[in-house]
Amino acid sequence: MTDTLDIFDLAQARVCEVITGILCGALMMMILPSTSDGATLLTSLRRMHLRLLEHADMLWRPEITPQIRTSHEGVISQILTMNLLRIQAFWSHYRLRRQNHLLNYMLHLQLRLTSVISSLRRMLLNWPDPPANLAPVLAQLLEELRDAHTDKYRLAKILQQIAPRDEADYRHRAFFLRLRNFCWLYLQANRWLLQLESATPVSSMQPPAVSALARHTDSYEAAYNGVRTFLSIVIGCAYWINTQWEAGSAALTLTAISCVLYSATPSPIKSITTLLKALILLSVGCFVVKFGLMVQIDDFWLFCAFLFPVLVTMQMLKLQHPPYAALWGQLIVFMGSFLTITNPPSYDYQSFLNDNIGKIVGVLLAGLAFQILRPSSDKRKSRRIIRALRRDFIDQLSSKPQLRQSRFESLIYHRISQLNQSQDQEARTWLLRWGVVLLNCSHIVWQLRDWQTRSDPLAAVRDRCIHCLRGIMTEKGVQHRSLDTTLQELQRISDALAQHHEPAARELAGLVWRLYCSLQQLRQAIAPPQDDGATVTATPS
Repeated sequence: MTDTLDIFDLAQARVCEVITGILCGALMMMILPSTSDGATLLTSLRRMHLRLLEHADMLWRPEITPQIRTSHEGVISQILTMNLLRIQAFWSHYRLRRQNHLLNYMLHLQLRLTSVISSLRRMLLNWPDPPANLAPVLAQLLEELRDAHTDKYRLAKILQQIAPRDEADYRHRAFFLRLRNFCWLYLQANRWLLQLESATPVSSMQPPAVSALARHTDSYEAAYNGVRTFLSIVIGCAYWINTQWEAGSAALTLTAISCVLYSATPSPIKSITTLLKALILLSVGCFVVKFGLMVQIDDFWLFCAFLFPVLVTMQMLKLQHPPYAALWGQLIVFMGSFLTITNPPSYDYQSFLNDNIGKIVGVLLAGLAFQILRPSSDKRKSRRIIRALRRDFIDQLSSKPQLRQSRFESLIYHRISQLNQSQDQEARTWLLRWGVVLLNCSHIVWQLRDWQTRSDPLAAVRDRCIHCLRGIMTEKGVQHRSLDTTLQELQRISDALAQHHEPAARELAGLVWRLYCSLQQLRQAIAPPQDDGATVTATPS
């Protein structure tokens, strides 16, 4: 093929095929909506609502175990997965499409509850003299929250058992207020969830307006993947043009699909190997069907009667064998391409085999591209994401941040989840640690920013605390000496404000202590600097 018009017509036909397929699929989802997506989403929301209590029970214990990190990652990953279920339910379920704003709000609430659970753990670990009855009261409180019909009065009776008695005990007061905030948020989420479960197609609910969960794209990795795909297609086109291979279009189609789809997977070579198995099985199976059965069938409905039970059986096998779900899914998706049904029908051995070989060669070319231009390691991805986290956090310290608090929170969690399938445990640990620290600090910054007082000296103390964060946090890391100095200064400010006669000062002391608890995690994590004034990046080398 040398005529540019023919190449343009072929490209146009391929684009039209894709657009037509997408439109047909969307139309069928609208005409025959799947109720399972909506039921799965509601069930997942309820399960996550209860799992948050189990997560709180684990994190509010003084023990430090690897299960804590795993549990925290699992909760974050499941909430973000529910966002994908929300998108599916939006297109396939009319009632949930009307409640999309409520679903967004529910996901934000569950992320906020996760953050509050984490901040309460930091306070517990840095509280030198908690009440003796704190542990049994927390257990009683979580048990009460498991009751879907509980209310504020019943929770307040339990909270009263650990209410602070000494007004100067700012630690006790700060923990109590944060715990009460968790209870009220959980009740609020439970109320909205009950309304969502009992809603009718005409129900109208008006939760607070929130945006969709934020997402982040690694621009460096995306550009690198684009270069890999571009080079693979250019090399494939050069070979196709020079050899005039009839199956070149099929090979390049599979090459492009493989390069684009598997660039986002944690192990692209494993995914390509699975696709190769599917293509080889389809080549053999479709050859038998096409030249053994279809040559004897001249009625379309008879062919449908054969194809329908085959597809149903393959779908059932996919559901019954989760380890092989990807293989069965690819067999179902690519079956139509291998059968190559045409009107009038064509039964050319050479063309059939040539086309199948082209598809397999295209996938092999993509696998070769991934072997030569390997994706970035998880450690490098972790470093880039951590730098982006710090950059966004520094923006949160400005007087007019670009991202709202809820938007920043969901962005942090999305970035943390980007390595949830990584095998590099060290990279995942550092990413989770930085994400939690910066998120806890950002919550306190927003509370300090919203905190109002008529006392100019107290306002100056508040501004000084925010300024301390700017002094220790940079995009490259944390200044170790500045961190030590800041922690000592925050502790001194808290103790001084606790002796102040104004209630606002004691409230500010609690906020400053919470900031101290959040930053203390960095002090435990980072290694001492190599020389004076060195910047610690808090990233494993």
